[in-house]
Amino acid sequence: MLKKVLVSSAIAVAAGALSFGASAIADASPSSSAPTANHAVANSTAQATRVPRVGQKFNCANADKVLARIQKGEAGINAGLPKLTVALTKAQAAGHPRRAARLQKVITRAKSAAFMARLDKVSQKIETQCHVAAPAPPAP
Repeated sequence: MLKKVLVSSAIAVAAGALSFGASAIADASPSSSAPTANHAVANSTAQATRVPRVGQKFNCANADKVLARIQKGEAGINAGLPKLTVALTKAQAAGHPRRAARLQKVITRAKSAAFMARLDKVSQKIETQCHVAAPAPPAP
């Protein structure tokens, strides 16, 4: 009887440890050791590059919101590119090849013709599927 209790409690402790470990792994997120202004620009550019999915279950009630978000993302990319280019030049001048390589990678992704084509394709698909026009760009 005592042996059954010990075995069952050992199993319960092991299961609890496994579930705790799995939740800790799921909650773990990579973080930068030293966020900088360049990090913020690169991060915002990376976040602006998400393309919404438009499929059979797309809700046309959200069409205006999604089109505005796409337009805002494109504006963010266009606004962030000069800052990234300046940061790349500074990194190269200061002799930081790893930082320069990372910034060059972000710039290359942001300037990608394939990505811009994908954004245009999604915008056109939303406009045709939901019969809405793209929102007018905000006045400067």
